[in-house]
Amino acid sequence: MLISQKRERVECFRRNAEGLWVLYSYTQGSEINLASVDFRTGIDAIYEDVIFTKEDAEADVDELRSRG
Repeated sequence: MLISQKRERVECFRRNAEGLWVLYSYTQGSEINLASVDFRTGIDAIYEDVIFTKEDAEADVDELRSRG
């Protein structure tokens, strides 16, 4: 599980029935379910007291541009 510091986004890799790893991305308003540990929460709860800055948004845009 990867939790972004720059924007409201969580990424989670899960193994499917064929044994392949699949990426699941969650954004604002999504609910995250971690069945292996019987945990479920909204992404908004994870970021409850986080305040993103303008610099965070700009860094995120630069990162996306560099990915091509």
